[in-house]
Amino acid sequence: MSNEDTNNPPKRVFIKVWDPVVRIGHWMMVFAFFSLYFKSSKFPLHVYAAYIIMVVMSFRIIWGFIGPRAARFWTFVYSPKTMIKYGIDSVVGHPMHTISHNPLGGAMVFALIITMLVTGTLGLMLYSSGQEMGPLGDMVPSEWEDEFTTLALFGHSFTLGLKDMHIFCGNVAASLVTCHLLGNFWATAVHKSNHVVGMITGIKDANADDPELKYYKESAAPRFARNLNDSVGPVLGEIILVAGILICIIWPLAELFAWANKFIPSF
Repeated sequence: MSNEDTNNPPKRVFIKVWDPVVRIGHWMMVFAFFSLYFKSSKFPLHVYAAYIIMVVMSFRIIWGFIGPRAARFWTFVYSPKTMIKYGIDSVVGHPMHTISHNPLGGAMVFALIITMLVTGTLGLMLYSSGQEMGPLGDMVPSEWEDEFTTLALFGHSFTLGLKDMHIFCGNVAASLVTCHLLGNFWATAVHKSNHVVGMITGIKDANADDPELKYYKESAAPRFARNLNDSVGPVLGEIILVAGILICIIWPLAELFAWANKFIPSF
């Protein structure tokens, strides 16, 4: 990038990128994962939240092939070389700008889908093994709860049960969610673009000379996002927005869900 490009950044326009299916699915995931990971590991709340996650993730896979352009997987599949270059360029301050997910964000989408589905599948097996309930009923042997497989590492044998594997994968998922959130803040700082606002309104900004603009409908900038940016800047604005969503919406809903736990029948 030349000095001239740095001093005269390309003009930005606002376009409609994320469709309602992607946005609703995203916030359902936030609510369900927050509820089962932070609020309750008890049945049946934990299980129903997991059902929501697995349904959303499964539908997201289908939507990745038949949904609008920005939601389709091929728009954010990048080579390892491109992902590494994007990461390096992000540190030095001039990464490539994308309309759909950036190279690292796209990789995170696939990592989250795979991890959530693996964790959920182990959870269904554990529910069947320990409780003889759920879609699998009593199909999974009860001894698998504590003794599913044995690993030999460094001359020692380790016995793993479904419970151990489920907890481990759940913690991996939580780590990925944390990285996803921090990555959004970092991308906001680098691109000066409101990613959380985009997932709320569906509207993102793009370079006016981006050749893919012809596939998207131009829109006005979200007023509340513009006011927030002008007041505190894009990064702090996004942090305030995320904190507000968690404290004012997700947390109360999770509390309500946890309270209703005693009235929900197990399945």
